[in-house]
Amino acid sequence: MSESRAVSTALNYALTLSITAVLVTGLLIAGTNFVEERQETVVREELTVIGQQVAADLARVDRLVVAADSSGSSLTATTRQTFPQRVAGSGYQLTLDPGGERLVLTATDPEVRVTVGVTNETTLRASSVDGGVVEVVYAGSGASAGLEVRDA
Repeated sequence: MSESRAVSTALNYALTLSITAVLVTGLLIAGTNFVEERQETVVREELTVIGQQVAADLARVDRLVVAADSSGSSLTATTRQTFPQRVAGSGYQLTLDPGGERLVLTATDPEVRVTVGVTNETTLRASSVDGGVVEVVYAGSGASAGLEVRDA
């Protein structure tokens, strides 16, 4: 009878360890997925806020240009705003798309893409910048004039 007790104690110990390992593994996998989903949500929200602020800067410069451009002379207008280099640990790029009249913000890790509409009367130029200090610039005269985003 003591031989069967020794086997059942070892078997009980092995089963307890294996069940514990399976449960811990399941919790780690579920926790990792939850954290990744939350990080993606945070990145999306931060990119949306940054995009809206840059779109507001574009609208502000556009209003200045429209108000001042009665003579057809060469104009220059600039706004500069500092944004974080990274959002939730991820680098990002801001692209001004003149064809769609929109800003496209793209994060690298996790891959997130946010689009923000732009309202303007002046011409937009295709341009891209990374996060950090961003300038919204209107420069030029005639057909070469336009709004663009630049690194400052």
